Amino acid sequence: MNVVGISYGGFVAYSMAAQFPERVEKLVLCCAGVCMEEKDMDEGMFKVKSVDEATSILLPQTPDKARELVNLSFYKPVKTMPSCFLQDFIEVMCTEHLQEKKELIQALHKDRKLSNLPKIDKSPLIIWGEYDQVFPIELAHRLIRHVGKDAKLVVIKDAGHAINAEKSKEMFRHLKSFLIDPLPPSKFKSEVNGHKAD
Repeated sequence: MNVVGISYGGFVAYSMAAQFPERVEKLVLCCAGVCMEEKDMDEGMFKVKSVDEATSILLPQTPDKARELVNLSFYKPVKTMPSCFLQDFIEVMCTEHLQEKKELIQALHKDRKLSNLPKIDKSPLIIWGEYDQVFPIELAHRLIRHVGKDAKLVVIKDAGHAINAEKSKEMFRHLKSFLIDPLPPSKFKSEVNGHKAD
């Protein structure tokens, strides 16, 4: 299978490639801070100062916190966001299994060291937003150094963490180019509408 993971999905995709190398053919990691370490927060790499602050923004429970999430995730955030829409977003996306999601964020960070991250035998495509504030681009460069081989980094200009929303066409173009092999050129010429074509 080919696996694409965005943000936390990238942690899952990386784990799949490490655990089941024979099952994962191609791997794409998008804005996935799998190389972050617990010390990074203390050293000021992130906009947030603590895991509790990150959790309150990533799992907003008020319209103001949802606005913070949008401002953190987008390079060019929407300026006007009515509270009634944000409250609907919170009810749909951020209330179910809230405690488990909080524990997941805490577990992602706690005792995390690059030296404990398993190596993978894949050469992934790594896609990152130039202005990602959730997982700063330094983590993309760290990931390239960690996986080595022929890993390819694509930095999408004028995009933040939410590259799939801000720059979807550009992101999907890179996905298509990496995941779908180009068709081999035809060895035979064919006639189409009276014209020779390769």
